[in-house]
Amino acid sequence: MLRLALRGVRFNLGRYIATLVAIITGVAFFAATGFLGDRVIDALQGDADRQFGSVEAAVVVDDVSDAAADFGGELRIDGSDADAIAALPEVAAIGGDLSGSVSFLADDGGTFADGAIGRLWIEDDDLNPIDIDEGAAPAADGEIAIDTRTADSEDLAIGDQVTILTLAGQFPAEIVGITSFGNTDAQDDGGTVSISGANAFDWLNSGQVEYEDLFLRGTVDEVELQAAVEPLVPAGYKVQTGDDFLKDKRGEVGAFGQTLKTVLQGFATLALFVGAFVIYNTFSVIVAQRLRELAVLAAIGATPKQLKRSLRYEGLAIGLLGSVLGVIAGFGLTFVMIAVLELFGVSLPGRGISISPTTVIQGILAGTIITFLSVMIPARRAARTEPIEALRQAAVESATLTTKRIVTALALVGLGAVGMLFSGSALSIAASAVVLFVGVIVAGPLIAVFGAKVFRPMLRWFGLEGRLAADNTARNPQRTATTSNALLIGVFLVTLVTVAGTSVKDFAVDEINALSSADFIITSDGGTIDDDLVASLEEVDGVEFVTAFRREVVAIDRVDATPDGESGEDASDGFVIPSAVSTGDLDAMVEAASIEVIDGTLDDLGPGKVLTLDDGDPRPIGSTVTFTSSQGATIDLEVVGTIGSSLDTTFTGSLIDSDTFDEFVGETAPTVAFLDAASGSQSDVADSIDDITSLRPDISVQQGNALGQIVGTIFDFLINAVNGLLLMSVAVALIGIVNTLSLSILERRRELGLLRVIGMVDKRVQRMVRIESVLISALGTVSGLVLGVFTGAALILAIDRLTSADIALNFAPLQLLLILVLGVGLGFVAALIPAKRSTRLDVLDAINAT
Repeated sequence: MLRLALRGVRFNLGRYIATLVAIITGVAFFAATGFLGDRVIDALQGDADRQFGSVEAAVVVDDVSDAAADFGGELRIDGSDADAIAALPEVAAIGGDLSGSVSFLADDGGTFADGAIGRLWIEDDDLNPIDIDEGAAPAADGEIAIDTRTADSEDLAIGDQVTILTLAGQFPAEIVGITSFGNTDAQDDGGTVSISGANAFDWLNSGQVEYEDLFLRGTVDEVELQAAVEPLVPAGYKVQTGDDFLKDKRGEVGAFGQTLKTVLQGFATLALFVGAFVIYNTFSVIVAQRLRELAVLAAIGATPKQLKRSLRYEGLAIGLLGSVLGVIAGFGLTFVMIAVLELFGVSLPGRGISISPTTVIQGILAGTIITFLSVMIPARRAARTEPIEALRQAAVESATLTTKRIVTALALVGLGAVGMLFSGSALSIAASAVVLFVGVIVAGPLIAVFGAKVFRPMLRWFGLEGRLAADNTARNPQRTATTSNALLIGVFLVTLVTVAGTSVKDFAVDEINALSSADFIITSDGGTIDDDLVASLEEVDGVEFVTAFRREVVAIDRVDATPDGESGEDASDGFVIPSAVSTGDLDAMVEAASIEVIDGTLDDLGPGKVLTLDDGDPRPIGSTVTFTSSQGATIDLEVVGTIGSSLDTTFTGSLIDSDTFDEFVGETAPTVAFLDAASGSQSDVADSIDDITSLRPDISVQQGNALGQIVGTIFDFLINAVNGLLLMSVAVALIGIVNTLSLSILERRRELGLLRVIGMVDKRVQRMVRIESVLISALGTVSGLVLGVFTGAALILAIDRLTSADIALNFAPLQLLLILVLGVGLGFVAALIPAKRSTRLDVLDAINAT
């Protein structure tokens, strides 16, 4: 049987080419996404190893709560603390991390490399992750090094004199080195500018010697080094051993890469699943065409088991060959995917392609197994056919709609629809969705027959070929359903993601926008918002008022004291979390932003008092909290109230009066401002603000609804990305339509020849084939659209029913119309090759075909 199967593959290779194309396409997508994910994982983990592999201890922000996400990135380690740590005999070398936004002044007065990050050059070679590719490291006053990508894109070279823009102003600088970062050109997406220690603190931190993190090498082992450093770690920070620190970093980047790979391969697996429909359909037609051959084998003694085994071996051989070729094709497809991503501005970490044996083996196994499973039903059906019947019948399959199928399909669809609309749990809703989907697949032949009848009156406009196309579609509803179901799956998922995703996006954006009331938030990263800047902003047409305020990022006790001054139950743990305190014209701040006092009043503020930010750990009025600045100063303040959490309060933190702020922090300048604009003028105001702040890299301007816009953009990106990946399955479905039509034409050669004999010209025959293809794709597209819209709407209604959310349905009609047009258009494209083949054979030869 194995030899017979291999001969069957060899002598029917022309018929199996269509199957091979489907297998190769699905496996190629699967392998390409795996190679892509492996590249990202290897690059990110390699960068982590390179950047932190020599670190034996790290002093980093203690992320003990979600509050660290708001303020942890703004904490600083004072230079005196760093010097004390460096002076320890257990410390062999220390490297401080300090960064800030920079750009360069162009000859025309504009700027370039606006997204670049300036970084303090770490002098210890082992702790510095950045390599000097050309020139030298920045050491003297005015010396900088730039990354390879920035040098190439901006046409900069060693020895060039440039003007660098930082939060402290404009400074002349000389490029003395070109750098790279591991397998990538730059450590930062927008470019990396390395600045010597002689200038970094002045340019990036207003002259204050402070660090974001500290990386250490020791003269003792890591545990001893950690123990020696721990007593000197400032509030809000922790010290980790190098192994723990590297493990965390590898885990962060590895988790991202693995998640990316899993998601991509999930979509590729879907393409393989759709390919299974195509392979099944193709094998069904091939087996139907070979029934006479199989009947002869049965007549000379082959048992049904042997026939099934032979066909399964054929499927196994084709699956293995197609999977191997698919993995090879996936290698080339990976380069195409990378090029497409770069065309849209998405730059992936790493270089080249990472080929892992696991991905190769997974691709070969997945394609082979899916192909083998797809041939089991056609093989079983062929083995059940009696030899005399097979010898007597034509190649075309018989196809009838049984009462059992009709009842089963209606029951599944009804049960699934009712379950989705009325179920009371997420699990039952998910199960109902699966039941509904299976019901629609089972009902495929019913949809084919019903759809052909519905479209037949419209197809009469195309004359005889239109009516024949409708009849051909209904002639074998099982085959039509299997072909259209491959397209149905892709269209269903695209529609579901579009409807549900758009509805959730609108809800999320509206909810986020409701949390923010300031029209613009202007912040200075390391600089100040001085009176001249405020005056310039106030002169902009459309600006109602600007209220600047002072802010200091601090550490605050995580566990609060009770009103009677005694410690809480877990107060002895001593943990602190990043937070902030702000002061200014508090009444103006409340008017401009979403700051609500939910306990106490602003009038209660005074020396030694604080309105704490509600961070999920409420502090009762009368209790005492301790704040610690990055310079190590501490202050105990009495809680006189609480302000509610909102997007705007992530910029303010807790509120204190000016005298208390001066006592604690000093007489510093404002660093944040809320700007209120006249209604309808936000767009013009935004442009004017950008013009004013364009030469201040430290200044960032954020619209009050910026987070909502960002969330909306992210949702749009995710929806489009998911739909783009789902199009892989649609591409495989397109191949299925080509396969089915091509094989259908092969088995209908005599019929097509007779049509040409009685007067149907070749153009009309080709038009009939094209109409048939468009009808099949229309059935799959419309069915997928209806199923996707219903499922998406039912999911949104279920969320509203089971939660307090009130998500309004957004059916995204323009997107759905585009999906419909594309789906039907694919049918026309898929028919171009089969239509030409339909009239390629000579008329007499076609009539004599068997």
